[in-house]
Order: sequence, then structure tokens, then C-alpha cells
Amino acid sequence: MAIKEIEKREWGNYFNSFSKKFLKDSQPEYAEIRVLADALGMQPETQWMLLKGITYDDKSDLLDIQLDKLNRLIHHPEKIYVDEADEGWLLSFEVVQPDGTKSIIEIR
Repeated sequence: MAIKEIEKREWGNYFNSFSKKFLKDSQPEYAEIRVLADALGMQPETQWMLLKGITYDDKSDLLDIQLDKLNRLIHHPEKIYVDEADEGWLLSFEVVQPDGTKSIIEIR
């Protein structure tokens, strides 16, 4: 499939559905996070780590990527773009923050 933007009102349901469908089985999934900022360029934030869940809380406007021994919290995300396989598997997603910083999360 092509990369598409997910509307903000859909973020909570989208990530909850993905986490329940793909991250709650016996097959472990892994994620790697890179951060792209104008001042720093592309910086790795994590190497491949066990992915436990992804949630979005609309009340606090907080995206939480739960990894083994680490939570990546993204406050006030502005846009989220996803790259999905045909069956709904999330290959990667990009989170854009108000200052232009981008978090790129790949999943395998």
C-alpha cells in the first residue's frame, strides 16, 4: 500500500486496533526509532527493541510507543503518516511534531 496520513481523530482507535491485532500474540515484534531534526539531522534513538504497544491519549495529546524497558513519549504530535502492508500490518510510521521534528518508527 501507499503511505497515507491518519486523521488525528482516528489515532487512538488506529493504534489500539493495531496493538491488539498484532502485538498481543506469541510472535514478538520489534521496532527501531530514528529522529530527524533540522539542527541534528537523522539520529538513531533506539536499535531494534521488543515492541509492546502503541497508544494515543487524546486528552493529554500524547503518543506512547512502549518498547522493552523504554517508553518513547511524543507530546502534541501534529501529523502521523503510516505505511501499511495489505493485511493492515504497520511497516513504519512517521510522527511530525509542531517544531518540524520527525520520529520515524520501523516495525518488523
